[in-house]
Amino acid sequence: MGRSALAAVIESERFRLEPRGRFRVFRDTYPWCRDSAFMSSYSGSGEHRSPWKWYREMIRPNNRTKFAHAIVPRGGTKPIGYHFSIIRPYRTCFLAIGIQDRAWWGKGVVQEVRGRIVDHIFDHSDVERLQAQVVARNFPSVFNYRKFGFSHVGTLHRCRRDAVTGEVHDMLIFEMLRDEWLARRGDADG
Repeated sequence: MGRSALAAVIESERFRLEPRGRFRVFRDTYPWCRDSAFMSSYSGSGEHRSPWKWYREMIRPNNRTKFAHAIVPRGGTKPIGYHFSIIRPYRTCFLAIGIQDRAWWGKGVVQEVRGRIVDHIFDHSDVERLQAQVVARNFPSVFNYRKFGFSHVGTLHRCRRDAVTGEVHDMLIFEMLRDEWLARRGDADG
């Protein structure tokens, strides 16, 4: 299975998940850096980033090992967020998602998008494990991973500092194996 298949358009009930390259991702997401509440939840720091700092910090898709899908509502053209997937050694894939448009918060976007992305990853790659890191105080993300069936496998204690507030916080590590996902999917289908 070729990894380039992971850079395909994915459809869900309400969204079209469009693969994007690094410069388009940068152009779409850099304005989000001005939203300190969003950035604090997404990366652990509400600090404003210069264009160069954001470009170095953001996930830069190459459509070989790093993938970005713009989350575009059906009938629309502007992304409300992005889903990122990074293939790592040992058949592992790191996941990250950011929904910047507050009008979509609390409306099941993460669950819908993540479900289609996970299906797509497992259907088109040899990935056996999904991983994610979440800022411990980001309760909606923690809830979404737990609801989705991810297991909390570790905590990086006091590993991030918000340059704006000075607050130091933990990162939680979540994981799910292919067999666990297929068992959940089988339960949902049966």
